[in-house]
Amino acid sequence: MLEARNISLSLGGRQILAEVDLRLEPGLVTSIMGPNGAGKTSLLRILSGEWTASEGSVTLNGQPLAQFPVRRLGQLRAYLHQESSLSFAFTVLEVVLLGRSPHMRGGERPEDYEAARKAVRQVDLEDRENDLYTSLSGGEKQRVHLARVLAQLDEPAIGEARYLFLDEPTNNLDLSHQRTIYRIVREMAGAGLAVGMVVHDLNQAIQASDRVVILNLGRIALAGTPEEIVASPELEGIFGVPLRRVEIPGARCPYLVIDAGN
Repeated sequence: MLEARNISLSLGGRQILAEVDLRLEPGLVTSIMGPNGAGKTSLLRILSGEWTASEGSVTLNGQPLAQFPVRRLGQLRAYLHQESSLSFAFTVLEVVLLGRSPHMRGGERPEDYEAARKAVRQVDLEDRENDLYTSLSGGEKQRVHLARVLAQLDEPAIGEARYLFLDEPTNNLDLSHQRTIYRIVREMAGAGLAVGMVVHDLNQAIQASDRVVILNLGRIALAGTPEEIVASPELEGIFGVPLRRVEIPGARCPYLVIDAGN
């Protein structure tokens, strides 16, 4: 389990996060949401170990996150940023193989290629495996980087949970591939990984998650199951819009739509 306690963050004299407590548990998808500027990406960066909090602590599998060597941390967690770019003339497969770096000792092994090709198939890019990354569309590039982090975690850590962090993973993706991403997220959780993701679309998060955390002004304003979040009367105040709940056949929760009549 990954646990953040009393996390606060100040940058340039401005408080970004204040007294945040959060757990990411193996086998569960936790979505982090909130208005623009609420501190969502900052929190994800702290949870992943990319940033250090001004106050508070983060433990990973019972150990302080800051004590993990970089290589070991890379074996246990992977982070997909909102925007990732490469200017090198790498093929799709070569970019995905970069995710295997924490597991390598001197060069690529057959199992590294196997993990990379498996990840490429997961994101529906097997027919572009040998194409140059720079020739791809924005959505295809995003899927390549998702494959890279999937390949990074495709090696069981004996006795230790693994963690997948995703910051707006559906950026630049069409509806079909958005669906693919959320299917992959559920599969990863089903395989025992803990998934923490920042999502803007409240309805997507609700349908894909086991737990939803909503930040507002750097603090946790709401946290609970998707059903609890949808039912909360506080949502309108947090997002500043009137909402209507619409029942959709087959959906786990009602969908939230802006009530244009109010």
